[in-house]
Amino acid sequence: MTRSDSDTETAPAGASGGTQSLERALALLRAVASYGEDGARLADLMGDTGLSKATAHRLLTALARERFIDQDPRSRRYHLGPELDSLGRIAAARHRTADGDTAAPGPATVQPTAFLRPDYQGDAIPLADLLCDRHARADGARAALLHESVAGQTTELSFARLARDSARFAAVLRRLGVGRGDRVAVLLPKGAELLIAALAIWRLGGVYMPLFTTYSAAAVAYRLADSEARAIVTTGFLRRKIPRDNSRPVVMVEGDEAFGPGADAVPFWSALHESAPLGDVARYADRDAFALIYTSEAEPKPLGVSLPVMALAGIEQYMRIGLDLRDDDIYWNMADPGWAYGAYYGLVGPLLLGRTTIFCDGPYDVRQGYRMLTKFGVTNLTCAPSQIRAWHSADPEGGPNKLALRILSVVGEPLPPELIGWANRVVSVPLLDQYGQRETGIFMMNRYDPGHADRNAGASLGRPMPGFRVVILDPQGREAPVGGAGEIAIDVDSSPLFWFDAYANDPGRTAARFRHGRRYYLTGDWAFLDSDGNIHFRGRASDAIVMQQAD
Repeated sequence: MTRSDSDTETAPAGASGGTQSLERALALLRAVASYGEDGARLADLMGDTGLSKATAHRLLTALARERFIDQDPRSRRYHLGPELDSLGRIAAARHRTADGDTAAPGPATVQPTAFLRPDYQGDAIPLADLLCDRHARADGARAALLHESVAGQTTELSFARLARDSARFAAVLRRLGVGRGDRVAVLLPKGAELLIAALAIWRLGGVYMPLFTTYSAAAVAYRLADSEARAIVTTGFLRRKIPRDNSRPVVMVEGDEAFGPGADAVPFWSALHESAPLGDVARYADRDAFALIYTSEAEPKPLGVSLPVMALAGIEQYMRIGLDLRDDDIYWNMADPGWAYGAYYGLVGPLLLGRTTIFCDGPYDVRQGYRMLTKFGVTNLTCAPSQIRAWHSADPEGGPNKLALRILSVVGEPLPPELIGWANRVVSVPLLDQYGQRETGIFMMNRYDPGHADRNAGASLGRPMPGFRVVILDPQGREAPVGGAGEIAIDVDSSPLFWFDAYANDPGRTAARFRHGRRYYLTGDWAFLDSDGNIHFRGRASDAIVMQQAD
């Protein structure tokens, strides 16, 4: 496993000179401001921003050169510089109150992580605007989706088209009685209809509930009943999995068996094009659920995990820091959007950042995967361990020689060192293990460090993502010292990116997650912490629920 505890040092010209470097510099300024008159140490700033020593020092030097930052020569602490004072006076003159007085500044509490962004706080968050409409206004022609069929045909859905079609489909769902807080089951293969349905649900203030297409009929029936889904969006073929006594409205994508067993269903595209687009966008509160994802079909009682709007902060943090997603990357998350990792970071994450989602039909096939990587020039790939194993089994000598890959991440379970070494050798880029659960999103990661690409952390799970404090608890609920084994836990009080509150359908299992009190969320996984801050996996308890259990 390649270890990295630092930020990137040699971003391509399109990234280092653009948005990414600007965001990092602003993060440093906010971090320095948060320490007030005491000033900030370099180590403080590295911890707050997740930047490496080299990157933080390089940006601080540039900011000092422009007089945005000062460094005390004796204490070596960083303070805001005189240029910010000048600019602040100009801004203050521009933003005076009606009676002529300058509004008093609030306390310096801004931190450099995404969780304090106002976009994800409050009780009036226009989710559909965050995930689609603002991108359509900025660059409507940009692809929101590239969809590859099994036959190799590519279709594109722009953000402008996604905005228009989802507004029309929202009107269809509203006529079927869908409103704020209603769960809508989406049993669809990967394609344009899935994105359109999700955005339409969010325009209405509803809750998107993906159903994995390989679920059995019994698994589908359980989730429909347990969630009290208000409506279902599916295809003719997949409708076979819906109970015969279903009384909910069904919208069915035209195509396979459009006039067979599903002739009584509302036709997806016909109804969409016959509808006037819905003009308004519903507002969510930060703790309102906008998605509901159930645990594996193998669970004796599948648990419903509600994803609140505030989780967008952690999703953005992971996309930018954990995956090192750059402005010029071609990003492909191979996980199915019916699973947590695919839903969080393959559907919501790209929409949030205005990036292109790539969907490919059918189950994973190594030759198809190679075609996708070469056809689209994928530079940033994330997938399940099973896909890496399939890659190794089908093609042990490696695939195409001219892959554009820059970084490869896996999540779901620790990979053995020999498989990591094989992947590093075949694709010539580091393979980085990430760790998380449906209830948390990714919160521990091995980070890409091009300056130390060969450094190894002894097959560790990595370090906590900025915004989380991760500890090891002994059986009595006490934090274990370095080297001590115990259960991986999140210190909720010190983890502003933590969002899980309770299962939607099992108070008992919720209580088990917090059996030492609400201070600690327990993962059910066992590990130990080494002296460098890396966490090493040692085993999984029977009730542990991982991010992805199938693909």
